[in-house]
Amino acid sequence: MTVHHYIGSPYELPIGSFGIKEKLVPLSKASSFNRNPKKDKLIKIYEKEEDAYGIRINRLTDGYSDIKHAFTLPYIYELSWDAHSKSIKELFTYIEEHLIEGCYIELYSCLDGDEAEEKDSSLDMSINLKTLYFGKYYKLDKKKYIYELGEMFTFKDKQFVVGVK
Repeated sequence: MTVHHYIGSPYELPIGSFGIKEKLVPLSKASSFNRNPKKDKLIKIYEKEEDAYGIRINRLTDGYSDIKHAFTLPYIYELSWDAHSKSIKELFTYIEEHLIEGCYIELYSCLDGDEAEEKDSSLDMSINLKTLYFGKYYKLDKKKYIYELGEMFTFKDKQFVVGVK
């Protein structure tokens, strides 16, 4: 079943892809099998496998508006990523770069079709990017907290996360 992730903000956030390092090249340059340069298509290539990982922030589509009940903030976006630690690092880099100090952001995850269901409050957690606490007890390292979050953070179904800066 498909898992959907969402991000809520007190103000509008930039949308698009973040952390993904792709290049568009003509197919003829990437493969010798394309013998018709007049119909040359552009394809995406990545120099390293890790370059393919990042996050995508998109406006909330109408079919998923039932998710709004889970958030306290007015701007809600669909968040997509690949299950890779670099994608999670890119998420927290994005939050660090776009969250105004003193504000908070909300993250939520649920299975497709469960958007109208209640969140599981026993899974609620917080990440404080100012005091560098992950949950209540784990203190993050000031110099490598993005890396630590990328290695430790995972979403659970119906989990609500608040990130404070």
